[in-house]
Amino acid sequence: MTGEWIRIRAPATTSNIGAGFDIFGLALDSPFDIMEGRASPSGTSVSEIRGRGAEGIPRDPASNSAAIAAAEVLKRAGAGFGVELRIEKGIRPCSGIGSSGASAAGGAYLANLLCGSPLSDAEVILCAAHAEEVMSGGFHADNVAPCILGGFTIIRSYEPFEVSRIEPPANLGVVVAMPDVMVCTADSRRVIPKEVSVRDLVFHVGNASTLVYAMMTGDLAKIGRSVKDAVFEPARASLVPHLREAEAAATSHGALVSFLGGSGPCVISFYDRDTHCGDRIAESVREVYARGGMGCDTWVTGCGRGCEVI
Repeated sequence: MTGEWIRIRAPATTSNIGAGFDIFGLALDSPFDIMEGRASPSGTSVSEIRGRGAEGIPRDPASNSAAIAAAEVLKRAGAGFGVELRIEKGIRPCSGIGSSGASAAGGAYLANLLCGSPLSDAEVILCAAHAEEVMSGGFHADNVAPCILGGFTIIRSYEPFEVSRIEPPANLGVVVAMPDVMVCTADSRRVIPKEVSVRDLVFHVGNASTLVYAMMTGDLAKIGRSVKDAVFEPARASLVPHLREAEAAATSHGALVSFLGGSGPCVISFYDRDTHCGDRIAESVREVYARGGMGCDTWVTGCGRGCEVI
């Protein structure tokens, strides 16, 4: 049994977004992965991986996030067949913009399509999050949720799992800056503190709540004021060279706020598309890294849709 190939686009995402550690996520319009899948007689397999960082991504289905997620979907759906995958990476691994999340979400989304879409969006997200747990050692869905649903997502609870989606403001622009340094998600999770003070808890609840309100009302200035993190970015800042300089450069050239994307090393900047130039913000961050003797790729993009057939 060999079926027709289905081709999908799985977007990059940024997670945490200030105080929303393991809770908030945002789909980006670019970059993205392209994945193809078709039914096979049994099991899951990855027949091809190409693109950014492909040489470091295992094809062994037991160690590949797309294959792990697809296998979980097949198991939940009770499918009597397997899935063969082909992956073209547009999102570099260890980037902080959901490279493994895009693979996991894309694998789960493809497998569900091949099964006739019997699983709900929440179930597909959980299958993808299972793959993230296998790969990084932590069960989190803040990248895979927006990758599948698109827009801005909020995870209220993991047990039971509940996720909500908000359509972000149309004029919310995003600049992604990826310096030439690798930060592994598993390593970045090891440096976060196990306990926080009541003062930091109150700070985070206030800013997280206000960010949701600002996303719903389209208040870009309030979005900028609410992307605050007293715990996780400070713990990870040492993993990303020139982080504070890059953030300061972005805000001095019109960004509403600039912050560490996910586990890093990407630096994410929000700006108002109606009043400011994303290209100039991107250039200012590249200049910081050039002065430090480092390369830095940038994307001037916006909020994106979730996984989709192309």
